Amino acid sequence: MEGQAMSAWGGGGGPHGKVPTGSGMNALNNTFGGREFGGGDRNTIFGTREYGSGYPYGADGANPTSSIAGRPFPYGVWPISWGPGYLGGDEFHGDDMDMIRPGGPLAVVRVGTTDTTKWPGISQDEVYDMIGDKESISFMMADLVDWCHATPQWPKRLVITGNTTRMPRPENVIQYYRASSFALAFSGYNSSVGSTAGSRYSFDQTPPLPSGISNSAFLKCLNETISIALPIMDA
Repeated sequence: MEGQAMSAWGGGGGPHGKVPTGSGMNALNNTFGGREFGGGDRNTIFGTREYGSGYPYGADGANPTSSIAGRPFPYGVWPISWGPGYLGGDEFHGDDMDMIRPGGPLAVVRVGTTDTTKWPGISQDEVYDMIGDKESISFMMADLVDWCHATPQWPKRLVITGNTTRMPRPENVIQYYRASSFALAFSGYNSSVGSTAGSRYSFDQTPPLPSGISNSAFLKCLNETISIALPIMDA
């Protein structure tokens, strides 16, 4: 995937390619040689609350969340890894993998707003966590400030293990995008089926969104802006 351009607002699509099988110093080729990439377009960028959703091709059919191990990279980026043993994300986990992750290490940023003129009646508790590679997070934060009047925040490194105070967990995710490589989470949402490493689950098994955000105009703006602006691989 080296040398392949990523564009915000672009349509994506195009032919599929394969990561070359390499040796020597090329860590990406050594790790993912032969893996298919590209072809994902803007129209298929939405997933669901299921980890492993949002793949336009290469998923497991009836059990899309059984494992993400070995899957292609339709948008040119890797899925979020929730740590060892979590539904096949092991192959993307660890400091060594973060060093070669397209877009940089996994990061998280808080997304809220204090603009009650734009969003009258919004609760100050309505704050989301945006999760993805650092470059995508930084770009989308700037766009959400412009388009949704979000309060600017600096991203932080996403810490999966150890003392993870105020870090989002997979059970908090309310929306995946871009083949599960990008996500929105809400601390007030807790899906017990999403909290178990290695356990298959479907969208139908996840609980509905809390009433306080289920019809949120602010959340709708975040979703729409991410879907049309999130960087994806060019055709």
